[in-house]
Amino acid sequence: MKKLALILAALLLLCVCGALAEDAYTTASNTKTVLSGDALAAAEEALAAKSSLLSTAAEAKAEGYAAKEGTSTAQIMSVNTDGSVGLSTISEWQYDQGKVHVKLTEGQNALNLAEAGRGGTLLVNLDGAWTLLHLTTEAVEILPYSDAAFEAGEFDQFYSGAAAGLAEYHIDFKVNAIEQSHALMF
Repeated sequence: MKKLALILAALLLLCVCGALAEDAYTTASNTKTVLSGDALAAAEEALAAKSSLLSTAAEAKAEGYAAKEGTSTAQIMSVNTDGSVGLSTISEWQYDQGKVHVKLTEGQNALNLAEAGRGGTLLVNLDGAWTLLHLTTEAVEILPYSDAAFEAGEFDQFYSGAAAGLAEYHIDFKVNAIEQSHALMF
């Protein structure tokens, strides 16, 4: 009986490994679907509509500035150095034709993602379904804190790191895949 159980466990393991090699994004959970075709096009349109303008404080204060309506917060995830998950809620993200641009105040997620080739995930709720954008860092610009830059309005309009003198990270990502899940993520 033990021998049969071991053989069945080995077969199950082989099936799982084979499925993971075929599609690393979706086989871990049957609650997620990688989007393609019309579903992908609709999600990309909704993501562009929900994303922010990434305006600096100076731009937001300029005459004639109109804030974009209907934007949404998102969660950005990365892996911390101890292997735990880093999760931050952000308002300053933008989806544009297979690319994601974010502005993050210096913190663990910014540090985790601030190197070309690093991976992360952006989670956006689109009409009751969680949309997961799997990302790879392509470029990073760091705006170090200075009183002069802050007073000139060079930081993001929602920047909150002035009291601690924190830098602002502008990170550009390539989108590797977009998935959707109707299950509660967290």
